[in-house]
Amino acid sequence: MSLFLRTTALMLLMLSRAPAFAAIPTAPGNEENRSTNQNEVCSKAFKHNLSGLYGIKSMSTTPLQPYTDFDVLYSKAHQAQAELETICKSTALLTSTESYFAGVKSSDRAKEKIAYELDGQTERITDLARATIVADDIESLMSAYEVLNRETTIVKVKNRFKKPAESGYRDLNVLVQLPKTNLVAEVQLHLKAIADVKSGPEHDIYERIQKIERAAAIEDRDYNEFEMAQIRNMRSESKELYQNAWLPYITTHLSAA
Repeated sequence: MSLFLRTTALMLLMLSRAPAFAAIPTAPGNEENRSTNQNEVCSKAFKHNLSGLYGIKSMSTTPLQPYTDFDVLYSKAHQAQAELETICKSTALLTSTESYFAGVKSSDRAKEKIAYELDGQTERITDLARATIVADDIESLMSAYEVLNRETTIVKVKNRFKKPAESGYRDLNVLVQLPKTNLVAEVQLHLKAIADVKSGPEHDIYERIQKIERAAAIEDRDYNEFEMAQIRNMRSESKELYQNAWLPYITTHLSAA
């Protein structure tokens, strides 16, 4: 018998037996066992992703741009921004996340940062090109990080999920070296509820604290007791807001464990 005939006969035999397999009754306990198994798999996946998130080590390196001349670097930054946006949009599509862009940092702000924060060293500014990726859950955030790690060279990591800021704020801040322009760019990976707090109520708190700090700096003095109490209370409020936003992400599925 030819290979074609044997294959056809086998397929007909399998099809003729399909109803018999479909008609096998399901034992009452099977559905419950299946549900339990699914919960176990889901819980393991959740723990793996949370464990993976905590396992991303911060890298305290000092990446440098390939150009020391500001005008040259700034002209290249627009190409880098376009390259970064292409990568992040693709990452968002692959991981069911959202990507956001503010464009290249303004020239005036960049020069100010170089002068006052980076000791006048142009090559040390690494956030001329920048992007934000927002995820609904830890799994999606981890997937986005993995895609970025594959498509770029990650040169610095600040894992504030593992070690949050004093305010309680958490994110994954990474510097990536882009494959085409070779420039270093900044990507912030957020969880949605935390991002909403940052852009909403916590932003108001931040501005109030900044107002107190600016006033003290202009007058060249230390904070008075009332100002210190205000700052403590506002930071405590901020921390509570962020903690309430973070808790649902780490308690999801624990009941299935």
